[in-house]
Amino acid sequence: MPQSKILVDTNSYLRLAQTVRPLLFVPFGNDEYCLYILSELNDELANRRLNSKFPWVDDDEYADNRKHFPTIGRRQKKAIEINFEFIWDHVQTELPGPSQVDALYIAYAIELDIPVVTDDQDMTELASVFDVQVMPTLEILKIMHDNDHADLKKVKSIVEYWRAIGDCPANLRSDLKRFFPDL
Repeated sequence: MPQSKILVDTNSYLRLAQTVRPLLFVPFGNDEYCLYILSELNDELANRRLNSKFPWVDDDEYADNRKHFPTIGRRQKKAIEINFEFIWDHVQTELPGPSQVDALYIAYAIELDIPVVTDDQDMTELASVFDVQVMPTLEILKIMHDNDHADLKKVKSIVEYWRAIGDCPANLRSDLKRFFPDL
């Protein structure tokens, strides 16, 4: 069975990578779900502000795990470039807020017909404009839980950690009710 690829945006990566290890490039479940990032996420993580807030991202374990990206052919690469230009033009004229990396994630998702995990509300709005499936971080945790890749204790500890460090997804309360009503 082919993998069910899912892209993970920076904010979701940072919320999960320390607790679901390794997070990326590890198929799980009957549908062979497999999480990927784009190489541009590594560029974002090189940012001094992010690097000082999340110093663990430079540890070998995490850096090595971030070396796997979705495989694309030349035609797909060209289509992604065209999608990106169109999406970025929309951002600049209609929806300021998403970054170029956000637009690139949407461009990849369109071409590869795969969902994106993000809690970024601007990116979610942009994805909606282009009919790209977006799932919040708690939804991917629900998929992991349903496929025996993360137990309820782990999910609960992740949510408690987010609360402790003050880095909760915008829709945490409603997403918890929707995906984990017993937490």
